[in-house]
Amino acid sequence: MYCMMNISPDQSYLPGLTKYVSFVDEAGHAKDPNQKYLCLAGLLATEVAWKNFDVEWRGACAAEGLKEPFHMKALAGRRGEFAGWEEKKRRHILSELISVIERAGAIPVGSVVSVAGFDALPPEVRRGFKDPHFLAFQTLTYQIAVAASMEREPGPVTMVYAHHPEHSDGLGNTRQLWEAVRKYNRIVALFMESHVCGEQAEYSGLQAADLWAYELRHHFEVIRPAGQRPRWPFLQFVKLGLNYSFTHDFISYHDENGLSGLGRMSQVQRWGEIDLYKLGFIGLAPPTARKLDVALRKFAASFSGKTTVRDKGETANNNFGLEADSGRDPNRERNK
Repeated sequence: MYCMMNISPDQSYLPGLTKYVSFVDEAGHAKDPNQKYLCLAGLLATEVAWKNFDVEWRGACAAEGLKEPFHMKALAGRRGEFAGWEEKKRRHILSELISVIERAGAIPVGSVVSVAGFDALPPEVRRGFKDPHFLAFQTLTYQIAVAASMEREPGPVTMVYAHHPEHSDGLGNTRQLWEAVRKYNRIVALFMESHVCGEQAEYSGLQAADLWAYELRHHFEVIRPAGQRPRWPFLQFVKLGLNYSFTHDFISYHDENGLSGLGRMSQVQRWGEIDLYKLGFIGLAPPTARKLDVALRKFAASFSGKTTVRDKGETANNNFGLEADSGRDPNRERNK
């Protein structure tokens, strides 16, 4: 059984402030010709919340007999330990795990890069960013730091990133980029306590970030282009992240038109938003953006109530869509 390595933020760093920890994982690969988006997804919560989360997460996995770290792609594709699982059992564990994330009060943050948009950039600009992963990394790291610095109880963040040999090792790696983000963003640098690189077997928080990363990429890669209803798991992250009392952007989006975002920072800085339910980038003039702001607030308010969950993880009105990787419609109606 995997274990959770102890994360101990430096208590002498900004003493007296709440200590935060974030976990970040990747979904998609820029060199895969079948994938159009590269996504990085992070979850931010207090150090205390993560300790409680770890116990609950491991307990939920153990209750279903899992011996390996949880991977959302394996669950969706019925592979590995999930081979042969009935649909009801798959929905049940997913519902349990998302409930654990919700009880931890985790704040989801996402960064999405259109591979085609990145490739359309001038060569000198592409060379500067090196790879879509590094572009997404900069934005996500900055937004996580903003989120921690602007919480009701602001505090420094220990940032844990899933290890990826292509980006975590060698020259020009993500640790060096993290140091650069810290050096050149003085406003949030104070709240960027430390960079940690780890494996999912070490940190259950990275397994939760893997779940969020899968849902974020699948939404942009499959759901939006097909005009389908958002999957139930994705909507639970929307509930947690689309909160206009937060100062940071819930999701940042890069394409050939530049950077846009969904959240307070985009409203204040750019008066632009991305529409999660329609195709393409939308650049908005201030009057139109204000109208969209009202609509988004109403949308967020519609998720303020708790989702009614039926016995063994079934929801009253939403489909989990776990069969997405099979090529079938992930939002088909379930039998009542």
